[in-house]
Amino acid sequence: MGKGPDVRGAVRPMAARDLPEVSAIEADSFPNPWPLEALRHELMSNPFCSSFVVEQEGRVAGYAFLWVIFEQAHLINIAVGREFRRRGLGEALLVHALEQARSLGGERIHLEVRESNAPAIALYRKHGFGELGRIERYYSDGAPALVMEAPLTGGEGGGGR
Repeated sequence: MGKGPDVRGAVRPMAARDLPEVSAIEADSFPNPWPLEALRHELMSNPFCSSFVVEQEGRVAGYAFLWVIFEQAHLINIAVGREFRRRGLGEALLVHALEQARSLGGERIHLEVRESNAPAIALYRKHGFGELGRIERYYSDGAPALVMEAPLTGGEGGGGR
């Protein structure tokens, strides 16, 4: 992971000025993207939400939204722009989310992922996530989701391996 420290250093809290780029990545990454107002609500109005971006080449290259409610953390949304994929940025965002969830008192983290998204599933497994189940027709286009979860406490650093 030679890129690790350089990439990880580019993760920072999301700001309102980032929303246009975040929204563009969202629209390009998902069949049914969250509208800009929903993204703005998570950033500005949800007290349980931590939002952050990763920068590359002076631009927002990816983002994540994380909820931590008491000991439960939920990775709500994570994406990297198409032109920045396969550079370790998604992993940098995930590692940051795990660290953030742990620092806010999370003991477990869960997420839903499109069953056909093999690269994301492999990344989650690499960081200690296991499958809890499957939800038929979870997404509005009818695609199923896997529900995955990882511990954030105990062991060697919690969710990572």
